[in-house]
Amino acid sequence: MKNEDTKLRSLKPEEILTKLNLERPELAAIKVAADCGDRLDALASLRNYYRGKYPLPKIARNTKRSSDIADKIVQHVFQWGPYEAASYGKEMDWEWDPRGDIEWVAAIYRFYWANPLADAFAATQDEKYARAFVELTSDWIAKHPLENHEKTHPVYTSWRGFAWLDIQTGIRATQLCTVFRTLVHAEAFTPEFLGVLLASLYDHQTKTEKIPMGVVHNKAVFEQRGFVNVAFTFREFKDSVRWMELALGRTRENLLAQTTSDGVQREWSGGYHLGVLRDAVEIMERMESMEIEVPADYRERVQKMYDYIFAIATPDLGFPMFGDCGRPIRDSGDRSRLPLYSTLLGATELLGDVKYAARAKLARTNLPKQKSYAFAEAGMYVMRNDWGAEQIYFALHCSPPAISGHDQPDNGTFELYAYGRWLMPDTGFYTYGHDPDGRAWHRQTRVHQTLTLDGQDSTEAPKQRLWQTSSRFDVLTVENRSYTNLIHRRTVWFVDKSFFVLLDEAIGHVAGELSLHFQLAPGDAQINLEEKWARTTFEDANILVWTEAKSPVSLHEEEGWFAWEYGSRQPRKAFRYQHEKTAPAAFLTLLVPYRGREVPTVSATLREEFEVGADRVALEVEVFGKCWRIGRDLEQQRAWCEEG
Repeated sequence: MKNEDTKLRSLKPEEILTKLNLERPELAAIKVAADCGDRLDALASLRNYYRGKYPLPKIARNTKRSSDIADKIVQHVFQWGPYEAASYGKEMDWEWDPRGDIEWVAAIYRFYWANPLADAFAATQDEKYARAFVELTSDWIAKHPLENHEKTHPVYTSWRGFAWLDIQTGIRATQLCTVFRTLVHAEAFTPEFLGVLLASLYDHQTKTEKIPMGVVHNKAVFEQRGFVNVAFTFREFKDSVRWMELALGRTRENLLAQTTSDGVQREWSGGYHLGVLRDAVEIMERMESMEIEVPADYRERVQKMYDYIFAIATPDLGFPMFGDCGRPIRDSGDRSRLPLYSTLLGATELLGDVKYAARAKLARTNLPKQKSYAFAEAGMYVMRNDWGAEQIYFALHCSPPAISGHDQPDNGTFELYAYGRWLMPDTGFYTYGHDPDGRAWHRQTRVHQTLTLDGQDSTEAPKQRLWQTSSRFDVLTVENRSYTNLIHRRTVWFVDKSFFVLLDEAIGHVAGELSLHFQLAPGDAQINLEEKWARTTFEDANILVWTEAKSPVSLHEEEGWFAWEYGSRQPRKAFRYQHEKTAPAAFLTLLVPYRGREVPTVSATLREEFEVGADRVALEVEVFGKCWRIGRDLEQQRAWCEEG
């Protein structure tokens, strides 16, 4: 457990040899020098030992852009995220916040700048890159002794001990271990510096062992990854095996607690799911290489996390943009460049199941017939009619409260893709730090594709009522107690695996304005306020959002934004259906994807004296010239979808 009163001190570089197991046969030369009291000679021998242990990696010569990045770092010019570069000058002020974003400061503390220097050195063997690393790292170590691990950042005062925060410590340790294998071959990497660096890495281990995060969170796994990487990379430490075993126990406990039994990380945000999985796998593989047994439940949870990625991955192999999750726009012509391609290949290599690689490569013969999936405990759902780029894809999020602030109050929201194009993507999160008002805007319930009462944010109290999937149709009913005495029940029929019927019920007797919100992809769109429909106007593929013109709702345009990656956003069309009545009330909406620009004729009618909140509901729908009788019965746990 975390102990705020723990007093820590930095290990002096002169003491580093006492922390190594010099009885190991391969360290005999180091031991001889150490026994003779020649510390520098011992460290020189140790450097030679590491040069043999970690051969200089072969890397193709850097591109001009990557070389420019490294050259700027040499000059103390750093850049992160969407911002302009900033020159720190000769004297580094590690706490400087040049762009007003906490993520910039964190990136500097996490040593993300070290990798470009290592890559540039590997490609060129130019000592200036190694000298810059040694100078910057030495400066950071000198200015951040472990004794100051509780020092508060001058700008971000709510973060006690920002430089030594769990995530900073863990990621920085991993970065240092990664670049060490390359930069140890440089002449600038002197024996004296080796002693300084190893002492600092020992400090990282001390901090993580004595004051771990102690909270169920992605950061706790990131922290343990760094702890493991130091123990694994520098097995010469006397405590290496003990550290590994300690880390395994902590990681297992945290991993099982922060993921659902169906394999979804409880922040409900794809990037953090992937980060935790990546670190959990690396920790597992490090343990195996040192013949430390990994518990079966740890392995099983890793597999379920891969299964979630397999199922939820978008047609362009990204995550749905729920919560703090972006989706960079990339050229889908080369599948190997898509975000989750390598992750899926790695899953097949790790687990021996060809379906993951088949999903990456779109090898249809090795893909399952089932294409739609429900993760009930997590409240994540996906409906699709195919695996390829032309598929219709619908992902819905209705989850319990997350373990951090990376989720958004938007239960019931969804994303929709069809025929090679995103048609109704999520609003996105836009930023963490530089624009608080912008971040707050993107987090509102009313800017997501769900129901609101008086435009206020909803709570998160979900329940799955029905899930049914077949080759012809899918049906999902979820509920969320969105407001006091008001339940939002959303039923989605994926009819003929070609279009969607949404029935949104506001269940309860509550005064206030009921609105159902939708957003379209950026680009030209047409919104017909009188006839109560909206559609995109692309050349290739489009979406029609429709409700009966005589229904007791009015259609209104709203402010709309789309943010696909950190710090970037653009305007888009958004609108809401506002009900003329207060709860109890219902909205019936069709979402019809179609190819080309010819708008299909559609209709939908509720039958059998519909009552808001009743278990049974029946509808008649006409789309693409076909008539359908659809419905659901929650008491009998069944749904139907019949043509004719």
